[in-house]
Amino acid sequence: MTGRTQTHAVLVILNLPVPDDQRAWSQALALRDDGARVTVVCPAIRGREPGGEQVDGIEIVRFASFEGQGALATAAEGVWTATAAARAVRAAFGTSHGSRQLLQIGNPPDLLFPLARWARRRGVRTVYDQRDVVPVLAASRAGFSRLTPVFLSAERRLIAASDIVITPSEEQRARIAELYGRDAVIIRTAEVASEAVADDTRAEDADSGAEPGPDAGPSETVLGYLGVIGEQDGLTDLIDAVALLRADGITGFRLAVAGDGPALPVARAHATELGLDGLVSFHGWLGPGEVDAFLGRIDAMTVPDPDNPFNHFCAMNKVTHAMARGIPIALRPLRENSRLVGPHAYCASDMTIRGFADAIAKLLADTPESRKAVATGARDLFEAEHSWATYAPRYVETVFRPNRAARPAIT
Repeated sequence: MTGRTQTHAVLVILNLPVPDDQRAWSQALALRDDGARVTVVCPAIRGREPGGEQVDGIEIVRFASFEGQGALATAAEGVWTATAAARAVRAAFGTSHGSRQLLQIGNPPDLLFPLARWARRRGVRTVYDQRDVVPVLAASRAGFSRLTPVFLSAERRLIAASDIVITPSEEQRARIAELYGRDAVIIRTAEVASEAVADDTRAEDADSGAEPGPDAGPSETVLGYLGVIGEQDGLTDLIDAVALLRADGITGFRLAVAGDGPALPVARAHATELGLDGLVSFHGWLGPGEVDAFLGRIDAMTVPDPDNPFNHFCAMNKVTHAMARGIPIALRPLRENSRLVGPHAYCASDMTIRGFADAIAKLLADTPESRKAVATGARDLFEAEHSWATYAPRYVETVFRPNRAARPAIT
């Protein structure tokens, strides 16, 4: 503890609740451990109820929200969550008169620039955590590309209204410097479990409320997919790759999919259409403890995200989760993911579905010893360069350190 007990830090996120959002939760715990009072404002979705509670010394305020489907509903969701979140943040700061105050805004979306301006004018230290590049994401999605100028304007205003900018991606850092002349600080990961689940849990289901789990027999390799399932995440490409493997006569494997999102119904229907229901199982959204159990039941992680501008910026959680656990990874050669894993993965030769299927086939054909060597190299790299133990002190120092230069102007 460094004497910052009089600081009240309010973290606000708009697209996930805590503790499900592991990045925000790890940051909140790091600030708590440093002596700050911490409040997290987040939406009441994914089975969470609106209201307040305290968990592990963190005050959590969840506002009523919903998850929009389609461009119009998603825009309505953004406006609603930004308004509700801003109201909750102001109320939270109203309970800490006399304390130093810190506001951290995590995107997507970037609609809280009015809140950042309000905080800055009141002497609140403001931090922008750019987790995703929203304008590039919008440009990559059908129905949203026309809104790209709006998202660019919101991003520019939020960056201008922030004292500090942090991001998990070197690609994002370079973009922020090029477009806005700001130096973002890399805060790469969140806390992830790195201990293997006992082998006797493999026959248990990853989610007691979901379909049967990846209870592969002793000779089967369980390929895993973990994450939010949007149209830019490539799950249908992964299913097509599984179909190619089956057509090639490759057997002895199955695919377990954990996650939820707007593209999940399409992915389910696609698997059925291709006759893959016996090879592909869907397990729905997993909470933090269920994620750890799921990772203990798979033998390899698949990362099918396709070649679009947004995906090249992303430091993907499923990659760092697998690296931390020593799980071998088959992935497409996206720039930021390739930077994360280095040579310690089964990387496709190109971005095609055929190339991705060939990378998975190489993983499946490798000996257990060779797979373990690749995965161990990834785990060693993670522990040396990407672990939360490395980044937590940097995060706390970054958000609390005195400004060494003039605060950026609010424009």
